[in-house]
Amino acid sequence: MADLQILRIDDAKALVRVGVPEPERATPQEVRISVTMALSDPPDFPAHDRIGATVDYDHIIGFIRGGLGEPAHLIETLADRVAGHCLSLSRRAVWVEVTVKKPSVLLGDGLVAVTIRREA
Repeated sequence: MADLQILRIDDAKALVRVGVPEPERATPQEVRISVTMALSDPPDFPAHDRIGATVDYDHIIGFIRGGLGEPAHLIETLADRVAGHCLSLSRRAVWVEVTVKKPSVLLGDGLVAVTIRREA
């Protein structure tokens, strides 16, 4: 098996309009999004100590915070949008796993979450 570089972002916060009933989508809600992304053929990082040797995580966080697009009914839709964006960032992308957590669904403690995995 080839070497992989694993990039992770945990619980990046975003305000989005998401929910099945229209009143729920009317007001932006906080979601937390985590990304785990595998890149093939990692370079020798001490010899290639520059952002071009990897995926700039700012491009992922910027998309999460400002590029999720139109309101969605499902958090699965948000996860799929993030996954597609991540896979488009590098030809070295092998797979991406995206988890979207929605704390506002449950009263009290807890949250609802969904995870999807997409292959390049």
